[in-house]
Amino acid sequence: METKYGKARKRTDGYYQITTKPNKGKLLHRLIYEEVYGSIPANFCVHHKDGNKENNNPTNLVLLSKSNHHSIHNRGSNHPLWGKGKIDNAGGIEFLSAMKNQGKTMTRVSEELGYTAPMPVFQYLKNRNLRWNQL
Repeated sequence: METKYGKARKRTDGYYQITTKPNKGKLLHRLIYEEVYGSIPANFCVHHKDGNKENNNPTNLVLLSKSNHHSIHNRGSNHPLWGKGKIDNAGGIEFLSAMKNQGKTMTRVSEELGYTAPMPVFQYLKNRNLRWNQL
C-alpha cells in the first residue's frame, strides 16, 4: 500500500509497517499520531480505540502508557472491542480445538468469528495458559 510516508505492508499482527526509506521499519499508526499530535513519549503506546488496526484515522488513535495499553489487551476475548465473548459463545476451548483439528489457522478462526486479527484468539488462549499448538 502506498502512503505519504512510503510504501507500507500489513504485518501478520495486523499493523502496517513502512518498508521504504526514510521511514523504513516504522509503524504507520505511530507516524500518523506523531504528525497530528506530536512526539510519543518513552513508555507510551498508540492505541486504536475501535480495535481496528487498519483504521488509522487520527481520531481513532489515543496515547496510552504501556501499562494501561497492556491491561486493555490482557482483558482477552471479553473486552468490548473484541465482541464480548464470541469465543465462549461459540463453545470456548472445545470450539477452538475442533477448528484447529479441521486444519484451520488461528487467523482463519478469528476471521470466521468476525475479528480483524487473531489477537482475540491468542489472548483467549493466553489467559487460560494455553497455546494454539497445545489444542
